[in-house]
Amino acid sequence: MLRHKIIILFLSGYCLTIEVLNLDEGSDCEWNNVTGKCVKYIYNCLSTLIDIPEKNYAPICHFAAKEPVVCCTDCKLNDTRNVIFDKNLGFIQKTKSRVQNKCLEYIHRFDYTCKTGMGVSLYRKFNEEENCYDMKLGYSAGGYGGVDAVRQQYPHMALLGYGPDITSADWLCCGSIISEKFILTAGHCLSSSTVGKVKYIALGILKRTDPQELWQKYYVKTAIPHPEYKPPSKYHDIALLETDRTIHFSYDVLPACLHVVGLPYYNLYATGWGALGHRRELADTLQAVYVSQYSEEECMKQYPVHRHLKYGYNHTIQMCYGDRDEPKDTCE
Repeated sequence: MLRHKIIILFLSGYCLTIEVLNLDEGSDCEWNNVTGKCVKYIYNCLSTLIDIPEKNYAPICHFAAKEPVVCCTDCKLNDTRNVIFDKNLGFIQKTKSRVQNKCLEYIHRFDYTCKTGMGVSLYRKFNEEENCYDMKLGYSAGGYGGVDAVRQQYPHMALLGYGPDITSADWLCCGSIISEKFILTAGHCLSSSTVGKVKYIALGILKRTDPQELWQKYYVKTAIPHPEYKPPSKYHDIALLETDRTIHFSYDVLPACLHVVGLPYYNLYATGWGALGHRRELADTLQAVYVSQYSEEECMKQYPVHRHLKYGYNHTIQMCYGDRDEPKDTCE
């Protein structure tokens, strides 16, 4: 006759009682009069996403090489290693791409505006016929009242500064936050013949005239141009800036997700604080310009061989967006 064991652990001031059932992997088990199955790895049991945060631990069937075999009362076993459960977005499926998984991690960890319109909960629904639990998602309307969506619409945007002192810097170029310590920008933004090298990074602002307490300012620790960028050539005009310290994320400061599969969308928004027109002043408020994708043939015709484009437009490393009716650009 099998006997249950009770293990009492003392961890960080907590007394934790765990029931051990002395059952093999794959055996039928029971927890609170509900039928379960002994599974070797906790990640095979979806309900652990509810139980562990609530310190509601399933009985342990036995230990296999220090790995607990637990009694899972889910009707269907699922591998939870490749999913993230987010209270606003539900299940987020991981991929084989490190870049995409980092994006998913950021979306899960931080308060992006795309998450404020819906709440998602994971809950059990008892299946009387099978005497086990089906895992369900519940949805509820939500959001934050009174949020200035315009101010938090592009929290990845960075303003880049030049000059001898950060308090009197010229803020002339833009970039995008892509991680806790890196800004993606254009290669031609790394230096200027008139103001020298880029030295400063400002985050969390919508307007150049925003109060200084809204500005998150950082120094450029390292500037990394694309290894094949050779100015004034327009090929490989891309670079990374490393900040002098870890970026503090908030509602107004969040990383952008990098697009990794093919070209982005036919229509999109380009953002920046560039000039409002030819020979006009720089924009005070962040500009969002709606542009459309041109075909490869149109781009090749628009950008032929030039002293800055030795081989003309190269569709494998470049893309061009614009407006067919009027010139549009966040830089001018």
